[in-house]
Amino acid sequence: MVLTLAGIVGILLLLADGFIFGIAVKKGISSAILIILGLLLAGFIGLAIPFLSLNDIWPHVVNVLISVASHIGSLIYTFPVCLIIGFALGLWQG
Repeated sequence: MVLTLAGIVGILLLLADGFIFGIAVKKGISSAILIILGLLLAGFIGLAIPFLSLNDIWPHVVNVLISVASHIGSLIYTFPVCLIIGFALGLWQG
């Protein structure tokens, strides 16, 4: 299998994206906890917070993944692995 330059650049960008996302997750855990507490408190006092249901989001996600897989081909399996590796590096180094 021959990787094109676009594939290599895509993999490097996914590693960098995962790394930055990992750092952001590590730095933002307290913020996420406060957001969840705020949403629970808002729900407790009776404020209606509209959420999309999983039934609305899931078909759209599947269609996007199918479209990307048809354009990229077998390289689609490498993308989540590189994103997870970058994410783990970001958590570790962040």
